[in-house]
Amino acid sequence: MDKKAWTYQLAKQVEQRGADKASWYVGWRDPAGVLRCKSCGPGKVGKSSANTLADTIHSQLVTGKYQANQRATWDQFFERYKAHVDGRYDAPSRDSALLSLRTFARVAKPKLLKSIDTATIDQFIGKRLKETSAKTLRKVSQATVNRELRYVKAALRLAVDWGFAERVPRIRFLKPLQKLPTFVSPDHFSAMFKACEVATMPNDLPNVSPADWWRGLLLLLYMTGWRIGQTMKLKLADIDFEAGTALNRADTNKGRRDQLIPLHPLVLQYLKPLTASFNPLVFPWNYHNRTLWTVFAHIQDAARLADKSPMPKAGKAGRWYGFHDLRRGFATVNAASMDLFELQALMQHRSLTTTQGYVSMAKRLQKPVNNLFVPSLPKIGETA
Repeated sequence: MDKKAWTYQLAKQVEQRGADKASWYVGWRDPAGVLRCKSCGPGKVGKSSANTLADTIHSQLVTGKYQANQRATWDQFFERYKAHVDGRYDAPSRDSALLSLRTFARVAKPKLLKSIDTATIDQFIGKRLKETSAKTLRKVSQATVNRELRYVKAALRLAVDWGFAERVPRIRFLKPLQKLPTFVSPDHFSAMFKACEVATMPNDLPNVSPADWWRGLLLLLYMTGWRIGQTMKLKLADIDFEAGTALNRADTNKGRRDQLIPLHPLVLQYLKPLTASFNPLVFPWNYHNRTLWTVFAHIQDAARLADKSPMPKAGKAGRWYGFHDLRRGFATVNAASMDLFELQALMQHRSLTTTQGYVSMAKRLQKPVNNLFVPSLPKIGETA
């Protein structure tokens, strides 16, 4: 077996001071691949100390008990972490991970990795809950803090694996209030679907009207439960209209795996007109991303219920729905009629616990249904 720690003297020191007075060193590569060394002093004592230390470090590296560098800083670890997530996460996950760790560094101000303990985490939680979100102008929610803590915990596990830290401190997650998450109800979906006529964007696609584009998008989201990010990356080549399936590629979803998802015939019916644009993407959007939410809000503002009254703002905190509320709507209206594992596969949840939450919510909100929920919508060619 190759020696994982070795002793040596620097040639320049030997030349200047002589072998008896030149210091002995131990060199090794830590689990993170960083080359490290330690001086043990000159002479026979230094050589003996270097040999003993080299044997100790070799044993630790072989058995996986390497003692982490007690002087490793947060900044050193974070540079390594950035390189790690850049090649392994999709863009949204990577950005969320890095933002969470930067927020932790800003609030907790960690210096050495070994100094991060449960008290540090608790202080971070307390300070973070007092802050105001720049995006919502409201107090930071418990759910946001828990999300940040999950990324911090995963990062600290890597720090241990890489030899930057000895252990992961205990992290006490917050227990959010058991509020029902917002989701698009069937009557609200039908109202906004009909209101797609008011959409004026996208207006740069040949042979495809903005209304058809939005109807296809909203229906796909509501009847598949897909995330908006992966939906916007869907390619026409990945839809098989004859087989009635869509290929959800690994590089566009959180599960990091290819999945062949069946599509309801009604979805295929509304997606078919979008092929006339001859664009590689099903839903090309050649504008700033934020305008997608702006147009969606405009559609909801124009939506009318069956009694002609305006559709109320039933989204989170009394705002218009977001695209993720369509995903929750899919789960809610279909959870009671599907096998738990079938729903998990369609929702592409990595954890079955997440799927079980939707099943529990569905039992509380509606009676069981026998088939996949199909909205009451006008046929192609009919006036909405």
